[in-house]
Amino acid sequence: MSPVPSSADERTDLAWNRSGLAIVGCGLVVMRGLTLNGFERSDVAVGATILVLGMLSYVLAGWHARRRLAPGRAERPAQPADLLPVAVGVTVIGVAAFVLGLLFPA
Repeated sequence: MSPVPSSADERTDLAWNRSGLAIVGCGLVVMRGLTLNGFERSDVAVGATILVLGMLSYVLAGWHARRRLAPGRAERPAQPADLLPVAVGVTVIGVAAFVLGLLFPA
């Protein structure tokens, strides 16, 4: 018998999905070159990186949700090992965004 997801689990999943899709959309806009300076080659590289980070966020959230809702896991509190992949993924996305900001200032 699989556990019934609580409304908090559903809200968390929706928030991760929304965030991942927003980052993907941002990457697509940057790749299209919708800037005041016109279409530049660096826009494509930055946009592609943002797009990949958004997809990474979306996939990581889905993987974590399936893992969290696996039989026998929903009844116990989250352990540090359960949260480590998400923490590492969010850190990678943040560091990559910071580096992009340094390398390609607006």
